[in-house]
Amino acid sequence: MIEITQSKKVQLVWPASRVNNAAVTCLSVDRSGFDYAVVRVAIGANDCGYATFKMQESDDNSTFTDVPGTDFSISPLVLPSTTNGDTLWEWQLDLRGRKRYLKPSLTAGNGSVGAFVSVSAELSRAEQAPFNAAEQGLAGVVTV
Repeated sequence: MIEITQSKKVQLVWPASRVNNAAVTCLSVDRSGFDYAVVRVAIGANDCGYATFKMQESDDNSTFTDVPGTDFSISPLVLPSTTNGDTLWEWQLDLRGRKRYLKPSLTAGNGSVGAFVSVSAELSRAEQAPFNAAEQGLAGVVTV
C-alpha cells in the first residue's frame, strides 16, 4: 500500500477575507479511527498578532477543552506576531488516549486590516486505510 493514501485530509478554515480582532471560525475534525494528526495553520498577509493559538478537544463535538502542551501563548512556545506573515504553523498530535474531536482555537489580534488564515488537518495511522478520494477527504486525486 502507498503510505500517503493511508491518510485523510480535512480543511478546517478555507481561505477567505481577513480576520481582525476576532476569533477565527474553525470547524472541528472527527479523528475517530486515526491515531495521529497534523493540524497546519497558514498565516498569509498579516498586520496583527494572535491572542489565542491553541488546540482543543471534545468527546461530544460541543464542549471543548484545551489539549495540554498545545497553547502557543505558554512559554517556551510563542504566539504568531505581526512579523509572521506568510508562515506555516502546526501541531503534530499523537491521538492515542485523546478525545474524538479536535478543533484549533485561534483569535487574531487588533491590526489595521488583520490577517489571512487557513487551517487544514491530515489524519494518519488509520485503523482502516481510506480507499478512494472521498474517503481521503479529497474532491479528486491523481496518483502517478
